Amino acid sequence: MPTSATSKRHELLILDTGPIRELVLFHAISEFRFERLRAHLRFIDDAESYRRCSEFVASYSNRLTTSAGVVVELYHWIRETDERGRNKLWGRVYDEFRNMGINEEVVKLLHMDPTFIVRYGPVDGSLLELARRHLPRNPLILTADWPFHGECTKSGFRVSHLDQITARTA
Repeated sequence: MPTSATSKRHELLILDTGPIRELVLFHAISEFRFERLRAHLRFIDDAESYRRCSEFVASYSNRLTTSAGVVVELYHWIRETDERGRNKLWGRVYDEFRNMGINEEVVKLLHMDPTFIVRYGPVDGSLLELARRHLPRNPLILTADWPFHGECTKSGFRVSHLDQITARTA
């Protein structure tokens, strides 16, 4: 049962697409001056929220993983941006993966729950399968998707929403 390992320290952070996308977006706006992308930022909207997210993710240095499906989602997002900026955005994605030591894992479709795939899609299904695969490492899933957050909680997996990481405290 997934909840049996939740009392131990988290030894692995599983990243959904949203947090990686937000980090890349913030850099695209602040470093590359891609102002048209500002409207797409939802959680990392200033240097302080970026710092909070970066520190949280960095606390898992070399204990980060994601699925190959997340990379595909990043591809679809970047493909929809201005063609002239795609190389810089991909460069930033590479930098994030390299600098944070993110491992990319393949999860086969046949290892995923078909009813979950119908409801949430193969990327979220692959992230839950990664959590199951790494249960002894007491994984924590980081997402920017509230419905997926709820499903993780319902399934007994530890999960944090990006809004909880980047929110200003009083």
